Amino acid sequence: MNGATGIAELEAFTALDAPATAPTGAAAPPTAMPTPPRSLPDDGAPGSLVEQLVRDPLAFIARIEHDESASLVRALLITVVLGAGVFGGLVGTYRGGLQVLYCAVKLPLVLIGTLVLCAPAFVAIARATRVAIAARSVIALTLGASARFALVLAGLAPVVWLVHGWFGYHGVVLTIVGTCTIAGIAAAALLFSGLARATGPGLLAGVAFVVVYAVVGAHTAWLLRPFVVRPQTADVPFVRGIEGDLMDAVHTTARSAAGDYAGSEQRRRSFEHRHTIETPAAVEPAAVQNSTNCESPPCD
Repeated sequence: MNGATGIAELEAFTALDAPATAPTGAAAPPTAMPTPPRSLPDDGAPGSLVEQLVRDPLAFIARIEHDESASLVRALLITVVLGAGVFGGLVGTYRGGLQVLYCAVKLPLVLIGTLVLCAPAFVAIARATRVAIAARSVIALTLGASARFALVLAGLAPVVWLVHGWFGYHGVVLTIVGTCTIAGIAAAALLFSGLARATGPGLLAGVAFVVVYAVVGAHTAWLLRPFVVRPQTADVPFVRGIEGDLMDAVHTTARSAAGDYAGSEQRRRSFEHRHTIETPAAVEPAAVQNSTNCESPPCD
């Protein structure tokens, strides 16, 4: 009896340890769902591209080394247009009216037009300096630098808007030049970082890239001016006639901002002198004599 009783107690103890089985026909207990893996950010999203350009340029450089698709080029072009358009439109608010639209259109044209003009020179410089970088990578890298330039301009646009009420015309112009300089430094940093990853004298090629782009871009902007319309201008022109050159204008603006307007007056007189319509040589001497020998007061 004692042996049978011990066996019965052992079987009962084993039954308690065994997992409970659902009766036939009963629903199985719910099981815990596995935790889904954390999704990584989509590198193709516009937000990710902007973040890489502004905060992580090395990630952008690594991206263009493996992705030279048309979608990336399209996203960079859209970034240039939107960033430069925002800054241009805000610059145009100094005058208001149509100038807001004009600047929002012209500034993206300056950046994209300059890049189009400089692209063959960039590829030639890379070949001449023996930098191991493909032509498509050169285009993608310089387009990315232009997009970063436009994004920095858009970020600094509120600063330019604030100085509208503090400075005069020449002070605002110099502020815009300083803002473009800061954006150019940021774009150059991305450019140098990309060329440094290639085999060859990337620093030399980068300096040549910056010089070419700065010269062509400055003169392209000069041809498409005005961006800040002069206060005495009655009508807002889309493009102003050529007066002097870029360096002369920067020097004159700096002097005018300091209160010395002699340079502006001298340039104005020089421009009027060059465009003075002289008396045609075919005019008869008698007609010229009659027009010059007048004794009535209106001829004074």
